[in-house]
Amino acid sequence: MTRLNLARLLLSLILAATTVASFILDWSPNHLLNPLWHPHARFHGALLLFLLAGVSTTAIWLLWRDSAEPAVAVRAAAMLSLSFWTPLFYITSVLPGSTSWAGMPGADPRLTGSLVTPNLIVAAVFVALTIFSACLTFGSPLRKILTVS
Repeated sequence: MTRLNLARLLLSLILAATTVASFILDWSPNHLLNPLWHPHARFHGALLLFLLAGVSTTAIWLLWRDSAEPAVAVRAAAMLSLSFWTPLFYITSVLPGSTSWAGMPGADPRLTGSLVTPNLIVAAVFVALTIFSACLTFGSPLRKILTVS
């Protein structure tokens, strides 16, 4: 398997898993179906799930279509993936009163005093795999340095 195809495959799996898992986990009683949520907040939550599905589908199409620049598609798909996953690490800083924990208040998991929720762990794995996939399209920097033109 070529580096390009490995990058395409990894990103396709990440994008598909992101979409499917988001629908399964968010279309639930503790999220979109929670009667305590304001109806307009549920509307926006569902709207964003469908946007995620459309963006992910578009990124997968970009990855596998015939192109003179397939590495550009990999990098674009990686940026789209990162645009979903990286805000999990800073959204609570820009939106006071928000939390990444969907469970009972006060029962949030902590590691050495810091909030560490399962979705942040998943996000870290997906961010790392996304960056790895994008890096596969850059080739070896050492080879570029050693190549004489």
